[in-house]
Amino acid sequence: MSYTKISVVIFGNTESLKKALITNILGKDLSVLPMRKILKNTEIYENYTYEITCTPDFDIFCDDMKELFSKNSHSDMCLLVVEDGFSPENVGKQIDDLSKKTGKPREEFTVVLPLTYEPSDYCFKSCPIQQLFSELDKLAKHRQPQSTDNSSGHGLQTMSNMPKTGGSHGKDSFTDPKKCLKRKHTGTTVNLVLLGMAGTGKSASGNTILGKKSFMSKPSSKPVTTEFQVAETEMNDLRVRVIDSPDIFDDDTEASVWDKHVKKCKQLCESEPCVYVLVMHVSRFTDCEKDIMEKLEKAFGREVKEKTVVLFTRGDDLQQAKMSLKDFLHSCQPGLREIVEKCGNRCVLFENSRLSSQEVGKLIDTVIRLLE
Repeated sequence: MSYTKISVVIFGNTESLKKALITNILGKDLSVLPMRKILKNTEIYENYTYEITCTPDFDIFCDDMKELFSKNSHSDMCLLVVEDGFSPENVGKQIDDLSKKTGKPREEFTVVLPLTYEPSDYCFKSCPIQQLFSELDKLAKHRQPQSTDNSSGHGLQTMSNMPKTGGSHGKDSFTDPKKCLKRKHTGTTVNLVLLGMAGTGKSASGNTILGKKSFMSKPSSKPVTTEFQVAETEMNDLRVRVIDSPDIFDDDTEASVWDKHVKKCKQLCESEPCVYVLVMHVSRFTDCEKDIMEKLEKAFGREVKEKTVVLFTRGDDLQQAKMSLKDFLHSCQPGLREIVEKCGNRCVLFENSRLSSQEVGKLIDTVIRLLE
């Protein structure tokens, strides 16, 4: 038997966005994946299911793209990644230029919309990022193995029928703990309960995880989320049920309201495994947050810390300060460091104003490990 990988070519004018998308599709840090160059500035990353070609930014994009497509004329998807606030007119021109340089019709290019964008009457084909992942999953699942045929050189492959022996790729696919856990929990629904003080970015983080704007999120001097809200998505065969919560940690919250919120949260989580996501603003640590773990334990029991991940928002604040998350945790207030340590040092950093697929992937990997 032989197998043909799903071929995806990614275009765009921002390398970080292209690499973030590739990371999310392949489900692994690109630094540990095999990479090869077929042209001076064109890289290919792959696993057993996908072969993804990352093209250079448009300022160094040249006519040798025709050579690329002469080698990859049967790509399954051609994707154009655009930034938040993109100009539809400029994107239309980019697609026209791509069509001329590659020889492929305009309709074969799909624009991957940034988070919070919905499909619209653009002059080009587009899709939200979460829809893209769904389409890729369907494509992978529907492919079936074919006998070797030297005339075509193609056979098809899905995760369920990959070879289990031979080659560094085969070893990676079946011994990587993350991939093994994902296969083990295929079809599982997990509740992600977003908890934290008002204004920390719970709703915005929920939208980032979902890949769409399901929860109301806006700057406000008073809490925007006053009741529990629920929305679902699917990632790598894991069904994720995101639960956005009101602020239950405010010291001014009445006891009756506190009891009502805790009871509601437990009801929402009673039928599925639950992971608590404690959302905190990376540039703010308040007096109310200093005893937040005690409040969590009071609400959900002493074992809650074993099922909690700390999610820091406003990642750009660290970037502007030229700090990594590790640097921040090393220099942060002792009270905050103690919270992170109580949660097993499980923490991720989000920047909700832009595509954060790599960060979402890290969060989901952490969640999957917690399911054990």
